[in-house]
Amino acid sequence: MHKNKSYIELMALARIQMNGKASLLIGAMLMQAFIILFANSIGILLFPETDLISNILYFIITFIIQLFAGILQVGSCFLFLHAACNMPCQISDLFYAFKHSPDKAIKIQFAFALLDAICMIPANIVIFTTSNSLNYDTLLKTSIATLLGTITYMLITLPLFPMFYLLLDFPNLTVTALFKKSFSIMKGNCIRYLLLQFCFVPLLLLSAFTFFIALIWIIPYMNITYTNFYLDIMACRNRQMKK
Repeated sequence: MHKNKSYIELMALARIQMNGKASLLIGAMLMQAFIILFANSIGILLFPETDLISNILYFIITFIIQLFAGILQVGSCFLFLHAACNMPCQISDLFYAFKHSPDKAIKIQFAFALLDAICMIPANIVIFTTSNSLNYDTLLKTSIATLLGTITYMLITLPLFPMFYLLLDFPNLTVTALFKKSFSIMKGNCIRYLLLQFCFVPLLLLSAFTFFIALIWIIPYMNITYTNFYLDIMACRNRQMKK
């Protein structure tokens, strides 16, 4: 019987892989965040959400930005896969998907963006209906609705975790086939992936003592650990298929 690596092994391996590549991975993460933040800032400037039409237009533009963010996410996965496999990597890898199946990346991200929009409908309704009254009750209701929407989104998308990695490993598959493969691969691994995410909660909480500056290192560390998780479940799957 082939056993998966433990969470401790995956995280220890990630720390080793970060050696000598931390600055590159951090730089790519910051560049990705800056590009998305800059695009969202333009959306806010163009549509400041002062009325219903502005709210609708702002929602549309942010949805489009989310779609193109999927192309960057594929590049990020490409970079982290190379780093985890000790292959040559560079910050320009972040833009890999702009020349390789960008249409598939957008289609995959469309599914994520649509699920996010659906999960956040209650929170958006609360925000829209209480926008004229800022008080403790309003903030509490908004926070609870947003938290519940975020948790729902996280749980629903657990089986879709490997989608962008699979796009890189199986570029000839259709988007529908990639979704089916993702569900197949994550069968029996969703809880393991969720628990792996919980392993980083202490680090995320401790980052508050550094005014969250430590997140600059923690987030790439998390991403390369998740990449190792993907590689591990794929390795186990391949060994079982050959048996």
